Amino acid sequence: MPLLLKNKKSKGNRYKKTKTVPVEKAAKKRSSFALKVHLPDFVKSFGKLRKFLAGVAVVAVLAGSLWVVGYSFIWLYDYAVTSDFFKTRHIDVTGNVRLTREMVLEYAGIKEGGNCLAVSISGVEQNLKRTPWVEEVSVKRLLPDRFVIRLKERMPSFWVHKDGVLYYANEVGELIAPVESKNFLSLPTLAIEPGAEAVRPWLTQILRDLQGGGIPVEVGNIAQVSVSTAKGIEIYLEDREMRLAIATDDWKGNIERLGVAIGDLARRHELKDVREVHAVNGSVWVVLNTPINGGV
Repeated sequence: MPLLLKNKKSKGNRYKKTKTVPVEKAAKKRSSFALKVHLPDFVKSFGKLRKFLAGVAVVAVLAGSLWVVGYSFIWLYDYAVTSDFFKTRHIDVTGNVRLTREMVLEYAGIKEGGNCLAVSISGVEQNLKRTPWVEEVSVKRLLPDRFVIRLKERMPSFWVHKDGVLYYANEVGELIAPVESKNFLSLPTLAIEPGAEAVRPWLTQILRDLQGGGIPVEVGNIAQVSVSTAKGIEIYLEDREMRLAIATDDWKGNIERLGVAIGDLARRHELKDVREVHAVNGSVWVVLNTPINGGV
């Protein structure tokens, strides 16, 4: 067979194998394919949008609810702090000795007539603790119109001179506050010699002995108390111009012997002639203003 005819035959066979599709049928097929491809994506996008809008709606509802609740609380608070129902009408103060009731209220920053709910309890307590006189404090609010303030004051036992200023000091000589006319209290002056800090704790004990009658001396007659390593604790009685010195080596024994000696001198009416009495080393030494029979 000639080569030209063979090639034509081959082409004819190839064309026969190609499937012919009508135009309308091909268009329907393309449309069906497009729906199959694009319709699920659209549905998915619509579902996501619906979920997003639902979330936005929930958030909006929650935000609106929170706003309503917050606004209600603010309104109630404003009403409470301006209502006469919660006006402070009673303030009870207990435990104050040196401080007057008016001073306590001034330091606390609280007064009758103010709104009870507008007062900060912690703020009142901090204000009072910052004052030099208050050691402990508790404040309670009793609605609708009462406060209870309980204090424990630092009690002064001495006057102490420091840097040209006269201070109140506690029973071991620690400074409390400057002496002022509005809270004036006459007390013995305390003098502590350098190096005698170890003797200071005995000040508490001698105050107890004086108040308990262990030493037959009126506390109001004590003008000065001195602390030194040589003499221990020395008391100066202004009315008698007499000094009493107690060593700390045998405190209880020295106190007992001092009391016996002073009582004996008083019974013999010789106390007026005494200038100094020292209780030390198990003995009591008496120094007179005017030697009697050449003795001291």
